[in-house]
Amino acid sequence: MADATTLWADDTSQRVVKLAREPSPQVIRLLERTVWGGRGLLYEIRGIDAKLRRMSDPHVFSIEMEGRLASVCILNRKTALVLGTEYDAFHFVMVATDDAERGKGLASLLGTHVRRFCEDAFREPGVGYGYIEASTEYSLRLSNRIGHTVERFVPLTVFSRFLPRDDPGVRPMLESEAEVVRDNLYDLYRGHSLLDFDTSLRPEEYFVLSRDGRIVAGAQAEILHWSVVRMPGWAGRFIVGGLPHIPGLRNLLDVSDLNFLRFGNLFVRPGDEAQLVTLLEALLARNGLRIGLIVMDQRSPVFEGIKAYGKFGLLNAAFRGTTKVVADFRGVTEDEITAIRARPVLVSAGDVI
Repeated sequence: MADATTLWADDTSQRVVKLAREPSPQVIRLLERTVWGGRGLLYEIRGIDAKLRRMSDPHVFSIEMEGRLASVCILNRKTALVLGTEYDAFHFVMVATDDAERGKGLASLLGTHVRRFCEDAFREPGVGYGYIEASTEYSLRLSNRIGHTVERFVPLTVFSRFLPRDDPGVRPMLESEAEVVRDNLYDLYRGHSLLDFDTSLRPEEYFVLSRDGRIVAGAQAEILHWSVVRMPGWAGRFIVGGLPHIPGLRNLLDVSDLNFLRFGNLFVRPGDEAQLVTLLEALLARNGLRIGLIVMDQRSPVFEGIKAYGKFGLLNAAFRGTTKVVADFRGVTEDEITAIRARPVLVSAGDVI
């Protein structure tokens, strides 16, 4: 791998662990052919290269065997606010092993060297975290080397409209509004951990809904492109296996070539949830899409208000997905970790998922 530093090498097995600061073409190709997910939802990610360019400070760990890429683990370094304090943070973005090399303990070997790097590099207080499909057996397993562990199950909420409607009150956020919107987000999510609106708020992706000259709702919208291999439940099996064979319906939702919006940095005042739904529907309409995804901690008061209002659409009832946030904290007291565990976690719109 070009421009990579060798962290460890074993002449006997011809295994080499390296660290690079950006993904090589070989890494991109490995990630493109990887099937992600667990026993319920399986999918391939299109446009991996563009997704990884969103990272602010990438760390690409890899194992080469006889000069061939065998396994990779990608981290993004950032800062996040926890309990009002700035934490050094590593987001564990992706871990993948070439199909031909599975079962050889490469992911475990790579994880050992990643942990050692994090132990040496962490500024305290620090946190390493990742999003793990709840149906998989994989876990970061950092806690026995770094610090206290916090785990949280987070529902994947599908927002769908087969005939989405636009709204004239929806517009891009102005550059001059970014600071006010950012302050509003910090205030709205004050009781959450892992806040990072200084870096995750992207004006070019953020849209607001205005009524009578006042912003009543806001959302960041990132286009994701998946090829779904399998979905959970009878409805999921029908969407993947049956729908493509029904004339007139197969073009309505092609999950083998699925573009959808990931909604993040949601802003809504209590009682204005209907306005947020109007905004999300308008964003689907403007992008010519039918599906959006909301990933929020179910203990978040913001999400509780949105969920209580409902009106997510038909596909949400057919899809019951969750992810698990696993976070390991270092340099915190017992009282601080107790307070952190009592708080909802923010799933950052800036994190690659």
